[in-house]
Amino acid sequence: MLEYSVVSIEDVKELATAMKMAYSEEPWNEKWSDGKAERRIRAIMDGYEAMGIKAVSDGKLVGGALGFVDPYAEEDFFFVSEVFVVPAWKKKGVGKALLSELESHLKKKGIRTLQLISIDYNQEFYKKAELKNDCVSVLYKEI
Repeated sequence: MLEYSVVSIEDVKELATAMKMAYSEEPWNEKWSDGKAERRIRAIMDGYEAMGIKAVSDGKLVGGALGFVDPYAEEDFFFVSEVFVVPAWKKKGVGKALLSELESHLKKKGIRTLQLISIDYNQEFYKKAELKNDCVSVLYKEI
């Protein structure tokens, strides 16, 4: 049985470990060092009004959804920086439940809009979680 709760600073190492595991597989095949993964989690959690939700099974963290408040002219958005689930728990509804729990907490804070950036591979998942494409494009430049 999974339990969902708000993350705390004490969860950084476990969140980093779970994120590393999640991104070690297709389509990412990324090799995160412990230090870099912890730095990523801390960078997100140091954001303005940052928060996250974790999924825990038998005392072990198996997924997380992390982000921060993005103030804008007429309303605040919540920018989701990371959603990850360890391989053994993928395709079991954990990611969708993490987003749903996050939404519940955000509604209590008066935040009504989530934003995130996704790779094409994850588009189907986010559609199932009722997110839709915006008119905004992500631009980048390697320097």
